[in-house]
Amino acid sequence: MKNRINNNHRVWLCMAVISLLSLWIRMAFPIHALAGASFDDLLFVRQAAEIGLGNWLGAYNNLTLSKGIGYSLFMLVNHATGLPLKFSEHALYLAVAAYFSLTIFQLYRSHTAALACFLLLAFIPTAWFADVGGRVVREGLYISQALLLLTLGIRCWVLPLRVPVAGQLRMQWLTLVALGLTAGWFWITREEGVWLVPSMLLLMLYWLMRQTPWRAQWRATLAFLALPLLVASCVVFTINSVNYAVYGTFRNNDFRSSDYQAGYGALTRIRHDNWERYVLFPKDARERAYEMSAAARELKPYFEGAGGEGWRQAGCNQTQTSPCPEILSGWFMWAFRDAVAQAGHYNSPRDAKAFFRRLSAEIEEGCRLRPSDCLPMRKTLLPPWHEGYAVDTLHASWAVFQTLSSLGKSAAYQRPSEGDIKYLALFDSVTNGPLALRADTLGPWGEHTLKSPRDALRMRLAQWLTSAISKLATTALPLAFLVWLTGSMLTVIQSLRRRTLPPPEWWVTSAIAGGIITRVLLLGFLEATSIPSNNMLYLSPLVPLSLAMIPVTCWGVLHWLSPSVRHNAAAA
Repeated sequence: MKNRINNNHRVWLCMAVISLLSLWIRMAFPIHALAGASFDDLLFVRQAAEIGLGNWLGAYNNLTLSKGIGYSLFMLVNHATGLPLKFSEHALYLAVAAYFSLTIFQLYRSHTAALACFLLLAFIPTAWFADVGGRVVREGLYISQALLLLTLGIRCWVLPLRVPVAGQLRMQWLTLVALGLTAGWFWITREEGVWLVPSMLLLMLYWLMRQTPWRAQWRATLAFLALPLLVASCVVFTINSVNYAVYGTFRNNDFRSSDYQAGYGALTRIRHDNWERYVLFPKDARERAYEMSAAARELKPYFEGAGGEGWRQAGCNQTQTSPCPEILSGWFMWAFRDAVAQAGHYNSPRDAKAFFRRLSAEIEEGCRLRPSDCLPMRKTLLPPWHEGYAVDTLHASWAVFQTLSSLGKSAAYQRPSEGDIKYLALFDSVTNGPLALRADTLGPWGEHTLKSPRDALRMRLAQWLTSAISKLATTALPLAFLVWLTGSMLTVIQSLRRRTLPPPEWWVTSAIAGGIITRVLLLGFLEATSIPSNNMLYLSPLVPLSLAMIPVTCWGVLHWLSPSVRHNAAAA
């Protein structure tokens, strides 16, 4: 017992030292502020400032409910502490990484496994990438939310408790509440939260299959499963209710609303003369829409004017598309909202909702009269299906997985801030700094940057760590997947023969692998059909899972192939 306590102390001391070193390196990288990113970085900063001033999200317009509020709320709370935003983001991430590593220790009863997990997670390379960890965007928080959600799922549904469900509910109600709060926060931060659902369902399935006899305890089982769902729903309900009280609309995000999806789907169902990838509403389709719908004609001045041209150039410039055909799909959703705003229908949620519904109804009537000009009715943001998308998605997904494995083949780097000084001052105030200087701004000593030997050392350490972890992941992550796939086949066959459940380690590893696969396929689908998505910013929520999968898979194999390890774990 004494040796075990001493080992615990040594591991926690090592984790504390690793955490301090990671924070020390992280603070060498100032914020890469993009003050001109009015649909991303600047939007989150503005909304945090508006909430802090008591204005909720400010005056209603086409951007008010375009993105989740979770990150802006975090930013506001952090502002009150006076701590630099990036320090708080990284400290939260390290705390979650330590919690995950502790959970792995409880699962494997191995200090080495826990320390290996934390060592890889603590030096996550994307923290040193200016375009990922340096920006004031949701991914800096989202990586912690995703890892915390998975960790809480493991603790609630996998770690063994040899008591009836009613007893588990009494012992774990606080963890279940934390799971619900995290899930609700996760849901209001980004729009594509469904990618982690398969992993959570897999963990939940394992828990359900262990509860026997279930007939005698179905009420407690239902309560155990319903508690986190109820708490998560309360979080979303609260945000929706505030939006209803302030703006008169019970929602937390416009892109999830049926009226916006109906208007968007109506425009994208009109047939094109010539199909082009990433193009949803070309010139010929627009002309047909203008003929069918008076509402669509209200959008014509914007789409055919400077506004549409600006979005066309923005999309093509960012994707380096030449020749530049039309507004590309990743930018069309924003151009559509801008067009509706210029037409005067984003002064209130009620007006915007009525316009989208009217547009959908008029296009539907036009398509009924001219069926050859239209595809079937659509009320979705997904692009119309095109032959070849399935194969293209698989190819794109493989490319996305290769980028994840190699971490984009990027080294640690910094970039100067960009944009108007007035908005950069807002960034500095809300985030508590420090911001990277603009490229055309001289520092107080007449230099663009003034680096001490300490900062130079931290940069070299970050670059060395990035290079080392990237090389490890490039080989180890594909190998871990291969081992997991092979082990899964053997484990399932053995479980069927013995009529027993696979071991908990397999369920945890499969949940991690499932989260990676789901998001990689999602990004591959977007890359093939809608918007270039093969980049480290979109992949950043998967980096902690991919780094964790390497030691988790390794120890899973050792744990179930080595009799001595199994014996020690059982004794512990």
